Amino acid sequence: MRDPSGFIRLLTVALALVAFPADGLAQVREVVAKQVSVGADEATLELDFTGGDPLEVAFRDGTITVDGAELGMFEPGGELDAAWRALLGQAVALENGPLVDMMLDWSPPSALTGEAAEVADALDRTLEEALRSPAASTPGGDGVSISIQNGPESALRRLLLGSMARLSVIEEALAGLGPEVSVYIEEDLDVPTGEIVEGSAVVIGGSARVAGEIRGDLVVVDGSVALDEGSVVTGELRLANTRVLHNVGVVEGGVVDVLEDERSETVELREQIRSEVRDEIRRDLRDEIRLATRGTDDGFSFFAPFQSVVRGIGGVIEKVFIVLVLGLLGAGAVAFAGDNLELVAETARRAPGRATAVGLAGTFLLIPVWILGAVALVVSIVGIPVALVWLPLFPAAVVVAGLFGYLAVAKNAGEWLADSGYAWTDWVRVSNPVHTIIAGLIGLVLAFVIADMVSILPFFGFLSGLLVFVGGVLTFFAIQVGFGAVILTRGGRRREYRAMDPDEAWASAMGMDPDEDDARRSSDV
Repeated sequence: MRDPSGFIRLLTVALALVAFPADGLAQVREVVAKQVSVGADEATLELDFTGGDPLEVAFRDGTITVDGAELGMFEPGGELDAAWRALLGQAVALENGPLVDMMLDWSPPSALTGEAAEVADALDRTLEEALRSPAASTPGGDGVSISIQNGPESALRRLLLGSMARLSVIEEALAGLGPEVSVYIEEDLDVPTGEIVEGSAVVIGGSARVAGEIRGDLVVVDGSVALDEGSVVTGELRLANTRVLHNVGVVEGGVVDVLEDERSETVELREQIRSEVRDEIRRDLRDEIRLATRGTDDGFSFFAPFQSVVRGIGGVIEKVFIVLVLGLLGAGAVAFAGDNLELVAETARRAPGRATAVGLAGTFLLIPVWILGAVALVVSIVGIPVALVWLPLFPAAVVVAGLFGYLAVAKNAGEWLADSGYAWTDWVRVSNPVHTIIAGLIGLVLAFVIADMVSILPFFGFLSGLLVFVGGVLTFFAIQVGFGAVILTRGGRRREYRAMDPDEAWASAMGMDPDEDDARRSSDV
């Protein structure tokens, strides 16, 4: 690959840093002797390192030389000359490591421009190169060789400028590879049948297809891998964000998912967060319930023992209010639809079983009838306006029908209470339908009222709950009987039964005409 910008060298160093962080770095050199000479026309530094190869940097008569070779010109007494002499002044008191660190940290004055700045930068680079020992071989550690295969130069830029997360994945994937490593960046690795690759192979952002043999590890990062039948990888197959197309070859070192532990930790952390959120929500709900039912410790807890009394009395007042409202509605029904109410009540009284069955059937069919009626109206253009009225009015009509039937059943219950002879029912007048409706409503909600009163007493929660259940069952069947009676009588407009005297009832049961039966009776006499 053409490498005018030095990307190959930079990438090689980067891979060496992540793959071999301990062994492959160039170390600072050890200084065994130094000599500093400073005069009016000269400022020279000589360093001797372990292993030979000394360094001499001299500022002399306006010329900078490094080991006798001219590096550039400087202005005596100028900023660069002053900075160099200041550096030498500090170097006099330092030895070995501190001396090298001080010189590596040194940088030329930033105010320099033009040729003087170029010479200063060249001097800084020269010191950096001289003070650091070169790697034993291509960066990667003693005896380790990293070979970058041909690929687009833009791929090198993207890899080097990518996120640190991706580099950390590469670091984990490359840890502990063999001495020879071939790297493919956004390039495909194809090992055909019969071909042998010596050393480990690393594919980053590409695909690897192996039909031959790799004598080392195969590492694939952000790509795909396919091991054909007969292929051999003598080391490990390491995968990181990689899709395995097929694996019918032999991997002697086994398959390693580099990110498996990381994914497991992520899933565990996610579950932990969910559990903590659920626990927090439950705690908040418990606190809200506690505050709503028992009060807080800053004032309302004083009234906690009396809350059952308040709730019981409040329940009784609520039932009284319901009876009053329903009584007013009953009075209105008597005033405007008294005959209809009487007919519905008569049907519910004469045939409660049939009315209950019809009411239950009607309740189950309410929603299907509502939906089918709307659909039937919508499919026809003419019926669309009617459907707009049907949708809200049908539920309203059902509620009115259920309430009307419930009032009719309450009327029957009030008449029964008036005929029962109980002392507390003396105020009920059978001739006044409003009285009988109110008395019946009281009788229908009496179980709820007793439950509220019992709830005031401690240790009677079970009895209170049982009374509520009984009241609920009674209310349910009262509504069903009344609703069924409304359906049977078409809202109180058609009599389901007519009154008969005993003789007429006998003739009807025997299938005879009443007049013929009278004639037969006369002839018998």
